[in-house]
Amino acid sequence: MTETQLSPEGGPPPPSPPRRIVTPRSLGIASAITAAAAVVALAFATQTAVQATSAPAMPASTPIAADSTDDDAPEKAEDPVDRPAVIPAAFDQLSGEEVEYVRYLGAQSPEFAAGMDVFGDAGMQFLSTDVADPNSFTDGQRRLLSLYYDYETDETVSLLVNVTRGTVESVERATGSQPAPTEAETAFAWEQLLASEIAAPLADEFAALTGGSALVPSSAEISLTAHSFVTDAGSFGAESCGIERCVQLLAQVNGGAYLTTSTYVVNLSTRTVLPVS
Repeated sequence: MTETQLSPEGGPPPPSPPRRIVTPRSLGIASAITAAAAVVALAFATQTAVQATSAPAMPASTPIAADSTDDDAPEKAEDPVDRPAVIPAAFDQLSGEEVEYVRYLGAQSPEFAAGMDVFGDAGMQFLSTDVADPNSFTDGQRRLLSLYYDYETDETVSLLVNVTRGTVESVERATGSQPAPTEAETAFAWEQLLASEIAAPLADEFAALTGGSALVPSSAEISLTAHSFVTDAGSFGAESCGIERCVQLLAQVNGGAYLTTSTYVVNLSTRTVLPVS
């Protein structure tokens, strides 16, 4: 099975899966506007610094994985998603039911509809949802923060949703913020890599390691690891990465050797494969 996880740069990866091939598995704002801005800034910093499969020290809550990103995602629901019968208290952990509701509410906003996801479809790419810091508000109401990536504008977008009232209270955008890639983005990056001109040597490596198996995006022998790639002073060939959304992949074969993918970056914004050094 193909698993997608994230690992620190330079270290052997942990795992994750595909785009449309994989079926998803799980599942008033405070009187001062500055409070909401502080919450949004905190969300961007947290999502950028923390990789998808690692947990921050003493987290306030456990984010629900961004695994429902295909045609059955809450954002694409044809029928309204009902408000949860019981609204958790401000400090309670997330529930799958309220995450579905919050994602559906966010998708009704014009900002969401004007965006574009990783596949080029209308609507922004869902990344994650977490509980908004209740200490930033004074009314004790339940709020969640949903992060999206807008491939139309190359911005990370944060929607602050009041679950108690059933309203989107604010939408904030940031450039240069690159949260960890989701399973859908990782799988799509893998498809782009295999469709590129470097696929031939990868296929040869894979065949040698597996006794002649053909390398395809759904190859069960492959475990994928991915992380967002941001260029720095020591990187050459992918200077736009960081402003545009880029992913670096590692592909482990049957828990052993790795294919030679670490010298390439997939730019999801432009759908190009870039050599890096």
